[in-house]
Amino acid sequence: MINSNIDRRNLLKSGSALAAALATGPLWAQPGAAQARISSNPFTLGVASGSPQADGVVLWTRLLPTGLFSSLGKDVATVRWEVAHDDQFKQIVQQGQSLAAPELAHSVHVEVAGLQADRWYFYRFHAGDFTCPAGRTRTAPAADAVVAKLRLAYASCQRWEHGYYSAYRHLVQDQPDLVMFLGDYIYEYPGAANAVRNVTGGWVQTLDDYRARYALHKSDADLQAAHAACPWVLSWDDHEVHNDYTGSTEGFTSSAEPARAEPFERRRAAAYQAWYEHMPVRAAAIPRGPDITAYRRLDFGTLMRVNVLDTRQFRDDQPCG
Repeated sequence: MINSNIDRRNLLKSGSALAAALATGPLWAQPGAAQARISSNPFTLGVASGSPQADGVVLWTRLLPTGLFSSLGKDVATVRWEVAHDDQFKQIVQQGQSLAAPELAHSVHVEVAGLQADRWYFYRFHAGDFTCPAGRTRTAPAADAVVAKLRLAYASCQRWEHGYYSAYRHLVQDQPDLVMFLGDYIYEYPGAANAVRNVTGGWVQTLDDYRARYALHKSDADLQAAHAACPWVLSWDDHEVHNDYTGSTEGFTSSAEPARAEPFERRRAAAYQAWYEHMPVRAAAIPRGPDITAYRRLDFGTLMRVNVLDTRQFRDDQPCG
C-alpha cells in the first residue's frame, strides 16, 4: 500500500521542481535539449487565449501531431508565436518563441504583455514547417476606463456523450468579447444512456487518461472555433477530477468504476496537471502536486470585476454524501 504522506511530499516536490524549471527561462535554449521532429500538423487541438488583462493575455496551444493518443515523445519542440493587429499578420506587434516540453504534454502557455488596453489582436503559432489557423483575442480595458458594455457568454457541463457542440457555433456567431466557462470541461466517466457519441478511453484515472479525455474534447471543431474567437476565463467543478469530490475526499464512486491501488491525492494531482496543460491560464496556476492556485480576480475597467472561484479544492465534504 502507498503511504499517502510520502506520496503527497513527492508530488509537492515534483510540482515545485517543474515550476522552478519553467521559471528559469527558455528550456529550448539549453544545451543538449533534443528537438522533436514534426512531420505532420501538430495543431490538431486548436488554439486558445485567456486570462485577459489590460496589457496582455495568455496564448495557448498543445502540440499533438498525429491523433488523440500520440505525442512527440520525450523531446522538446520550439514553438514560434506572433501577435498582430491584422489577420494577415502584416502588422506584427510582438513575436517570440516558447518551449513545448513533454513534462507538460507539449502544451504552450505564452504570457504576452505590453499590448494596448481594450483592443482586438490576432495570434498564431508555428512549429516545424506548420502554422496553425489564427486565433483572435482581446485585452481588458484599463482599470479606470469607463466601459459602456461587455458582450459576455458562458458555458459549462459539456459532456461529450450528450451531444454535439453546435451551441458553440451559435456562440461564435454572437461575437462575444469574452467567454466564461463555469466548470465540467470534461467528464471522467463513460457510459451515458443513449449516448449521441461515445468517448474513447473509458474511465479517467491517470494523467494519461486525463490528457486523452481533454484531447478528445478539444478535437471538436466547434469548440476549437469558440476558443479561437475570443479570450476565455475558466473555472472548474467536480468532473475535471471526480464526481462530487470535495478537497481531498473522493466523491461518488460508481460500482462500474475500476478499483485503484493509488490514493485519491495522486489522482487529483494528475487531474489538476491535465487541466493546467489544456487551459489558457497563467503560470501561477502550475500545480504543485495535488495543490493548485486556480482562484483569481480579473477587472474590466469600471464595469465589471470577476472573482473566479475554486469551489472544490478547499471545500468541506457534503454531509449527505
